[in-house]
Amino acid sequence: MRAPSLRHALARAAAAVAALLLSLTVPPPTAHAHSGTDPLLVRTDRGWVRGAAVHDGGRVFQGIPFAAPPTGELRWRPPRPAPPWSGVRDATEPAHPCPQLPLTLLPDGGPVLPGESNRTGSTTEDCLYLNVWTPARTDGRPLPVLVWLHGGSNVYGAGSDYDGAALAARGVVVVTVNYRLGALGFLAHPALSAEGADRASGDYGLMDQQAALRWVRGNIGAFGGDRNRVTLGGQSAGSADTCLHIASPTAKGLFHRAIQQSGSCAADGGLTPLTLDAAERKGSEFAASVGCTDPPTATACLRTVPVTELIRAIGTGASSLWSPNTGPRVLPRPPHEAWADGRVNAVPTLSGSTHDEYRYFTALYVDLLGGGPLTPASYAALIQLQHGNRAAVVLGTYPASAYPSPNLAYSAVGTDQRFACPARADSRLYGNRVPVYAYEFHDPQAPPFIPAPHTPQGAFHASELAYLFPMDAVPPLTPAQRRLSATMTAYWARFAATGDPNAPGTPPWPRYTADEDRIQVLTPDRVGPTTGFAADHHCAFWQPSPGPRGAER
Repeated sequence: MRAPSLRHALARAAAAVAALLLSLTVPPPTAHAHSGTDPLLVRTDRGWVRGAAVHDGGRVFQGIPFAAPPTGELRWRPPRPAPPWSGVRDATEPAHPCPQLPLTLLPDGGPVLPGESNRTGSTTEDCLYLNVWTPARTDGRPLPVLVWLHGGSNVYGAGSDYDGAALAARGVVVVTVNYRLGALGFLAHPALSAEGADRASGDYGLMDQQAALRWVRGNIGAFGGDRNRVTLGGQSAGSADTCLHIASPTAKGLFHRAIQQSGSCAADGGLTPLTLDAAERKGSEFAASVGCTDPPTATACLRTVPVTELIRAIGTGASSLWSPNTGPRVLPRPPHEAWADGRVNAVPTLSGSTHDEYRYFTALYVDLLGGGPLTPASYAALIQLQHGNRAAVVLGTYPASAYPSPNLAYSAVGTDQRFACPARADSRLYGNRVPVYAYEFHDPQAPPFIPAPHTPQGAFHASELAYLFPMDAVPPLTPAQRRLSATMTAYWARFAATGDPNAPGTPPWPRYTADEDRIQVLTPDRVGPTTGFAADHHCAFWQPSPGPRGAER
């Protein structure tokens, strides 16, 4: 009896050792915060990661995979789960941006936006990674989470361009996300649609963003975040994509509040997704431009085109603008139809724009790249080109003589039509269903991204980002601007925590209603509501009554 008992004991011990060794190499089924003394070591559902300490006790974890590399046969397919890893993964450096050309377009060869991705570009398809910023350890209660989608026309940018430390210091866990861009993220094609279970294609970038949200739901608790208080936000294209997720049935339950900064999709004048048919026609043109013209072999051909050739072709001709399309499961119908039927992820929303949005584009495309400045005659000709039979009434509403220069007249047209009035229209639509807090960023001396000798940029497109995400690449903020930055980060953090931006020590911010039409103006040392936004931006001209939706992007 004794010998068998000993053998059984040894067998049990060997099995226990084997199980222990196995546990060190096989990832856990769920994520857990590290129970030891090292706060930089965190266990996710795919494996362990080690981050880095930042000032004031915060932490940052960079380059965490949230999906499998979308390479080879996974190019132009929905994202798959990231493979597990053994050991501890270094998470102290960001991953590569998704493939894109560098935006080094300035006359001196500099980038036109301050993000590192805009300087370097990328040819790396293995790019589905995210970054997590956490505040110093508090009382152990789960913290609100902000998942941030970068801008860049769905063609440029990276999550690693954004420093989440300032918002994290306000008690928010900040997650910044990469997603597939350009044709790699948004190509629809009949052959690709034939492969899909829903007989549709495109919107891979939106699917990536939702995969990141699912990663957050499963893992953010290990970083101190609250999976039940997730705010999805973004700026420009990231804002418009956030708007689309509000209308997406596959995003249900993945976020609980939304922030839209200078990007609309639900009301007239915002981003209008293409139909599947239109997107497939565009995709077929793009495929032909890279030599994939034979329908039976198009998918195999497209998946063998070198990424360098794809990103060169992305910026040419009719395929230079890339946007989501309706048809895939992630976006089965346009947002305005989803709102009309009440089939939306209606969540509290903080939404707004900047006072001088389009001055950035005028400075870049007219002054620096177009041989500007505009004259009264060239301004009129440009409006005629862009507005056709409406040009006369546009010029009557925005006469060059009413502005310090034709450049500023042209900027006002673009600001009001493309940004200010669509943002207000989205707020009016949302406000019927959910709490909405509308703002306008209006610092006339915001630090510029690019030189602009003929166009004072004022509160240009993306100028508010430096007040939320610290940027070494722009001039430092003045004391008054730092005070505005402190107010804004307090507002944004409080909204992420509660769905209401009103925080102790900040000026009261009224909830937006269509009847009162009050929008919070964010100006250094002068923060408060206005009812003059619609008149300032000629919104009655651009949106006089409900009617056919525009196609502005």
